[in-house]
Amino acid sequence: MIAYIAALLCMGSVYAIITLGYNLQWGYTGLFNLSVFGLAAAGGYTSVILTGATAGGRLGGYGLPFIIGLVGAAMVSGLLGGLIGMATLHLEFGFFAISTLGLGMTIQIILKNEQWLSNGVWGIGGIHKPLSGFVGNDLSNWVYGILAFLIMLLIFYLLERVVKSPWGRIQMAIKEDEKLTEMLGKKVFSYRFQSLVLGSMIIGIGGAMFAHYQGYINPMSYTDIMMCFLPLLMVVAGGSGNNKGSIVGAFVIWGAWSVSEMVAGYLPISSAKIPHIRTLVVGIVIISLLRWRPTGIIGREQAVSSTAKNKDIIAS
Repeated sequence: MIAYIAALLCMGSVYAIITLGYNLQWGYTGLFNLSVFGLAAAGGYTSVILTGATAGGRLGGYGLPFIIGLVGAAMVSGLLGGLIGMATLHLEFGFFAISTLGLGMTIQIILKNEQWLSNGVWGIGGIHKPLSGFVGNDLSNWVYGILAFLIMLLIFYLLERVVKSPWGRIQMAIKEDEKLTEMLGKKVFSYRFQSLVLGSMIIGIGGAMFAHYQGYINPMSYTDIMMCFLPLLMVVAGGSGNNKGSIVGAFVIWGAWSVSEMVAGYLPISSAKIPHIRTLVVGIVIISLLRWRPTGIIGREQAVSSTAKNKDIIAS
């Protein structure tokens, strides 16, 4: 049970980071980006390439510190997010979503076929957790879980400062009424581009954290179900446009996902049916939330400027 709680802390924090990045794009700006799994994979592979001690015929083996791997993951994923934005942001909602899905699959295909870069379908193993050499295998998951949780809190704090600034209120205005925001003189394309890039950087950090926790990755470690649609469910469950909701939604959905798998293992069913049980449980959780909490567990926060707050205080 203790090992299970440590694993839940690790994966819950990893998914919370990815969900925070996705919530910035979808929850605040209204960008239905479906390339999340590709951006997470790019971040994961970048960090592994930079921090790995050996390469074995592929790119990497630089042995750089873990923090450099995270920074590199953020930079590469942000760059890819910018390239995706330049190619797709001029498209309407549905076409944007389909285009980003295709570009995410393109990233995955590149990682699958370019052995010099990613070792192809064989993937990369021997990925170390930071500080694991000092605490041993028994405590490594706990140490990594605490580290991932602290990084998640730092990203949450920085995002809260960003989304509650005038920049964040403009992003929310773009989601509510893009045309009106443009009529007010705001450069909508520029703001949407900034949101896409910043969100992609955070997603890349989450992808890197996932890689170092798993210890082995291949292109199929980052699937569209696990690294795109599951974070989308987490955003919806917690409350779109609310960073606290993203964290709560990530832990609730991942908890339901992993607990259902553990419980299903005790049922008199074949192992092939366990994923279906897990999907059913998560589906029931989402439907229940949409039925009784349609705005999510926490819901969206109201964007009120300090000037408006002062006027309300004076009026009262």
